Amino acid sequence: MKAVVLSDNHTNYDFETPDGDILIHCGDFTFHGNPNEMFKFKNYLKEQPHEHKLFIFGNHEKVDKEITYWIEYLEDGTGAKCIHEKAYGIGDLNFFGSSYTPKFMNWGFMQDEETRERYWENMIEGMDVLVTHGPPKGIMGQIEDGTEIGCEYLRKFVDRVKPKYHFFGHNHAGAGVHTNGDTLFVNSAILTEHYQMCKPPIVVNL
Repeated sequence: MKAVVLSDNHTNYDFETPDGDILIHCGDFTFHGNPNEMFKFKNYLKEQPHEHKLFIFGNHEKVDKEITYWIEYLEDGTGAKCIHEKAYGIGDLNFFGSSYTPKFMNWGFMQDEETRERYWENMIEGMDVLVTHGPPKGIMGQIEDGTEIGCEYLRKFVDRVKPKYHFFGHNHAGAGVHTNGDTLFVNSAILTEHYQMCKPPIVVNL
């Protein structure tokens, strides 16, 4: 099964989306989550021919308080499924998504340290594919100036649960693929920190 993984296009659709069985967007498909940006993402989802299309939100989607409305809007007529805080099965693979990242300024889907610790300590287990917006601490989580923006509690969760795959974005400077022997990590950001197109979506054989 071939997965096409991307994130952080911020309303820039000037790229080719490879063919595959599953399209997975790890969030930040907008700059602010305004209706026009959401409309563009919905059209993008609708145009893609992949049999399965999964997405979560990112911190730039400032729609926390209207999340039910926007999930229904983006799923309607697109064949896509939002897996934010949802378990979802495709064939023999179990997927789970979470849009939350460490708190930074006034963006969406952010949690303070105490909340993140409690959240990941009590998270369900048993997923084969974990989809988050942000990286786990220490894995493709350093931005250009060397600051680490990964979540330490997400890292502890991944180290304990050992999903086969962990897809994320958020850190535009860390795009790429890494494995620790248990989990294949994919940072799927396609823009640089200066919002220039730099990488295509990443194709992973699941």
